[in-house]
Parts: sequence; C-alpha cells; structure tokens
Amino acid sequence: MDFEIKEQGERLTENLAHLEKLFGGMTWSIGRLEEAIGNNLTVLQSQSWKILSQQIACANHDQLRNEIFDIVPKPGLSDDVQSLLELDSYRRKGPFGSCRDEPSKMSGKYLIRLEGEDEPFEAYCEQTKFGGGWLVIQHRFDGSLNFFRNWTEYRNGFGIVDREFWIGLERLHQLTQRKTYQLIVEIEDYGGDQRYARYTEFGIGSESELYKLKRLGAFSGTAGDSMAYHKGFNFTTKDRDNDGAPTNCAVTSEGAWWYNNCHHANLNGRYWNVVDPRSFSWYKLKNNYQGLAYSRMMIREV
Repeated sequence: MDFEIKEQGERLTENLAHLEKLFGGMTWSIGRLEEAIGNNLTVLQSQSWKILSQQIACANHDQLRNEIFDIVPKPGLSDDVQSLLELDSYRRKGPFGSCRDEPSKMSGKYLIRLEGEDEPFEAYCEQTKFGGGWLVIQHRFDGSLNFFRNWTEYRNGFGIVDREFWIGLERLHQLTQRKTYQLIVEIEDYGGDQRYARYTEFGIGSESELYKLKRLGAFSGTAGDSMAYHKGFNFTTKDRDNDGAPTNCAVTSEGAWWYNNCHHANLNGRYWNVVDPRSFSWYKLKNNYQGLAYSRMMIREV
C-alpha cells in the first residue's frame, strides 16, 4: 500500500514537471507573439502616418500651388523662382488668341491658338516694350544657333522661343493672313547702339506664293528703312533660289530672306563682327554691312 502511494506521488510529480515545462514553452511563445504583434503595429502605425501625410499633401496641393504662383515676379527674384513662375504661366494660362490677350502682361512663354480648333503653339510674348502685346518671330543675340538653313527648316521654324529662334514661314503666313499685323525690328550693334524700325503693316503669302513679302506698311523709327528694298520679293534659302538675282542670294549672303538683288536687310545672315554682305546686318543703320550683335523681330495685331 505504501509502495503504491509512493509510485502515484512520483507520477504526479513527473506530470507536474511536464505541465510546468509545457506552460513555460507556451509563455515563451506568447511573449514572442506579443513582440511580433507590437512590431507589426509599429510598422502599420508608421505606414498609416505616411498615408495620412500624403493625403494631407494632396488635399492641400492645389491651394499651396495657387498661393505660390500668385506671386508677381519682381526684379531681384532668383532665376529659379522666375523660371518657375514663367513655367506656371506657360502651363496654366492660355492658350490665348494672341499676346495682346494674355492678361498678366508679363513677358514670357505662352500658348497661342489662332482660332478655336487650331493646334496651340508655344510663343514668346513681349509685354513691356513698345506698349506690349508683341509676338516674337525672330531673335538673335549670341550666335549660338545656326541660321544658314534650308527651305524646310525655314518653313517649319527652328530654335527655342526664349532663346535664338525663327518662328517658321508657314506659321507666319497663317498669322498674317487672318489678321492685320504691324512689325517692329529691334537691332543693336557691337558698340551698344540700339535702334528700331516699325512698319504699320506686315504680311507674307503662302508656300505656293513662295512666302512672298506681300504687305509692308509705312516706316517709322531710328534704325532706317532697310525692309522697303525687299517688299514684293519671295523668300529664298540656300536650296530654293527664288530671288531675281543672277546667283542665289541666300548662298552669297549666307542667310535666308526676302532677297532682292541682294539685300539691305540680312537678319538671318552670318553672326560675326565684320563689315561684309554675308553678315547678319541692317544696311540703313550705318549704310554698310556691319555685322550686328542683336536683333528681334516682333508682330502685333493692328
């Protein structure tokens, strides 16, 4: 009898030890599970904050953007800020029917659409000089862009609208056939002498008309009238000889223009500081072919 009680006690002790071992294992597992859950909750919380932050940023994006771009550019703003403001004007404002229709009256890049169904195009609007509302059609100031190009390039246009640039004869024809435009030509020589020539009317024909300079109004200004010599003449390039001269004036003048025989204006000629008929020049400025440092041609509706 005592032996049986002793044996039962030993088995009970063994069972209790086994249960303690199992309980200890369960306690350890529960601890690891709690730790894992805690880590996952931390990750989920972090992700939740990120998602919430993104939602707040998205919700406030338009408001912040409008507040930033309501700033009016002033002298002294950094180039980065100025570029950002100009980019906003280009993307958000427009397209407009013309530079004159652009409401901010700040010079810069804009989208212009001639009529309702036309494809808009990028343009540079001069909004401060000569009363503003001017569309730049040609610009040269550092010689970085080659202007000795073929017919197709002059028809389609080339360059960057706020750098050296040619708008393209076809676009110029489309513009000037629909409305009456005036023309201003700004020039500057290497001595810093700045002049201008203004014409009350300007228009060119279609490609089938060889983009003839069909309309050129009365002259006024300080540069002298170098355009009158070209009125009524076709546009000529190095690969399309449409002038009345014995040789191709675009080749001999290293440019492209409404050449007569050959030119008083060669604003698409070679960019160099010499007296030469091949120079980018305006003859009536000093009655010679001295190369210029700067030119800009602009048109505006009458």
